[in-house]
Formats: sequence, structure tokens, C-alpha cells
Amino acid sequence: MDQARPEPRVVRFLETPREHLRRPYWGHPLTHIIRELRAALARSVAGLEIPRGGTVVDYGCADLKYRDLFGDHIEYLAADLPGNPDAAIKLGADGALPLPDCSADVVFSSQVMEHVADPSNYLSECARVLRPGGKLLLSTHGIMVYHRDPVDYWRWTAEGLRRIVTQAGFQIVRFEGVMGLAATGLQLFQDGTYHRVPGPLRKPYVSIMQSLVALFDRQSPGSRAENALVFVLIAAKPRDGIGRHDR
Repeated sequence: MDQARPEPRVVRFLETPREHLRRPYWGHPLTHIIRELRAALARSVAGLEIPRGGTVVDYGCADLKYRDLFGDHIEYLAADLPGNPDAAIKLGADGALPLPDCSADVVFSSQVMEHVADPSNYLSECARVLRPGGKLLLSTHGIMVYHRDPVDYWRWTAEGLRRIVTQAGFQIVRFEGVMGLAATGLQLFQDGTYHRVPGPLRKPYVSIMQSLVALFDRQSPGSRAENALVFVLIAAKPRDGIGRHDR
């Protein structure tokens, strides 16, 4: 009788080093997008108008990379899978938030949804916990190389992302692409050739490529709305509270 094969071990977030995804340095392969995404999120946070004492839920908080963007005048609830010591709220096995309906002013989700098995349910949960008029601040992948953390399921076009967010009951109030098409093409070329470069030359090679990525991104801003490496949006829950989860 054949013996059952053991299930493959899944590497979870906290078992992988995060520095290479968080802090750009000379020779870092993602220097430009890390800086540009943070700047885009900072602009978006400034436009949220969160009331003093308001509640922000970081849904898939990882290591709270963007906590400082929200200031100290709000209640910041960091939520993630069990095993993350930075998370004050542990998600259920299905990814559900153990929070009451209509209890948050903002749900923040940065580079999470591409790793979620069911994005529609994830967005429905965002809508459920938001108060009427509350905001979702979301960033996720547009055109991006495969990125396991621990799995990587989805990429969106601009229209596809708008569609899935509005189908969850939200009204999109702001939408932007981060890193335009020409710069994204250079980024993907770098990612596809990096491992062919001899080890001692990789950091100089990446440094040159990231300088070119930044240059081309400045020179071709017009393509970002439809084609971008990453998309950032703000969406509002209608004040009448009607969304897909209420029907």
C-alpha cells in the first residue's frame, strides 16, 4: 500500500526575512517602487480625514511598515494570521476579522489582496467592519513579477480592480497607478536578468537599473492610470450602509 505523501511545508511570513522588502539600499532590486509606493500611501492617508480617536484596521498588517503614516491620534488595530507577534488581532481560519459590524473608520490593506485566496470575500469583510461613510485604503499588484509570501494568486488591470472593489459595495473616490509602463518594463527586465549577472556585479547592475527605472518613471507619467506596477485606491462605503454583504 502506498504511503501518504506528507503535505508540503508552507513558509509563513514571519519565517522569511523582511528587510529586503522594507528598506531600500544601494543595490536593492525594488528601491524605486518601495519609495514611490510609500509616497503614494502617504498622500492617500492625508486625504482620508480620519477623526481624532477614529479606528483604523490594518487588515494583514505584517510588520506594521506603514503605521507611522497614520499618526498617534487614532486607534490602530493591527490584524493578521496567528503567529505574528505584531498583530493585536488574530484572524480566523477563513481570514475573517473578529470585529463587530460597522466598527471601523478606515480599513488599510497594502500589498495583501494578491495573496488572498478569495479577494471578493476579503473585500466583503472590509465593507462589513466599516462604518457607513468609512474608507478603504488599498494597494495591490498591477503588473508585477511572481512574489510568494507565502503564496501569490492575483494580478489586476485597472478596470479589473475597479470592478471587484465596486462589486463589494464600495464607491471608488481615488485611484492611481504607481510606477508607469516604461519603468515597469525596465523593472521586469531587471528581475528577469538579475540572476544571470555574476554575483559581485549584481549590486552595481541593480543600482544602475533602478536609476534608469526612476528616470523613465519621471519621463513617462501618463501611462500610470491604466498600466502600473502597483495600484493604490481609496474607496468609500456608502453612507446608507448598503453593500454586497448587506443584501
